[in-house]
Amino acid sequence: MPSKRWLAAGLLLALSLPPAMADDAKTIEINGTRNPELKRYRVMLAGLDAFDEYHALAPKAPALSFRLRVRSGAQEGVTLDNLTLRIAGDQTSVPVPLAGDGLFSLPRIAALADEDADLVLNQRKGNYRWDADVRSAGVPPNMRRLGDLRLECEVVVAVAKKEIPMWIHATVTTMLLTNHWCGSDKLNWIGRSPRTLRQATLVADGQRLALELGDGGKTYTSPTGNPAYHDDALIELEYADDAPPP
Repeated sequence: MPSKRWLAAGLLLALSLPPAMADDAKTIEINGTRNPELKRYRVMLAGLDAFDEYHALAPKAPALSFRLRVRSGAQEGVTLDNLTLRIAGDQTSVPVPLAGDGLFSLPRIAALADEDADLVLNQRKGNYRWDADVRSAGVPPNMRRLGDLRLECEVVVAVAKKEIPMWIHATVTTMLLTNHWCGSDKLNWIGRSPRTLRQATLVADGQRLALELGDGGKTYTSPTGNPAYHDDALIELEYADDAPPP
């Protein structure tokens, strides 16, 4: 039986693959950017639907945000500086405010969904990843709530299922023995940190459990697949560039 770490890594690989496109070899240009980074707007709306469906995991999270991140292995010099984002349809183009840390909110606009619009970044494709960001009110900045991470998983998986090839969908479903990937006890979600971590610790019911770090301290394996830990359990993040506790 594969380990939960292996299953999580395999799922993340599946979610990180670009969507299959019949004309992938064809070069396109939008507003002067050749082969821009983009997502289909309808695909991203599936994430908003998942947030509504599974909101009970994080009832104190007021809204869903998305976050652009630089991919591991991106081209040298790629940053989050000077990015612009818009929803571009055949007849309509709407700018999407983008924070300096890559955070943005996605509006629901029926006309753009009908136009099968794209969410377009002013950079070439392949250097950025699109993540969900769920934050419950009252959680300290250096902590993540387990239910928030579970809801992030539901959002990301809902988007991925709209764009990954069917063979990947079938493979992951077979691995997890269920089509509800995030609900499987065989999966632990990989949380991401904006800063390098020294340690990540699960704090629940008086217990403290050190979590496995990855990607040079930029990720941690959260026990989202373990039903023994309730949604209000917290993960304490200690950053490498902070002074260690006494």
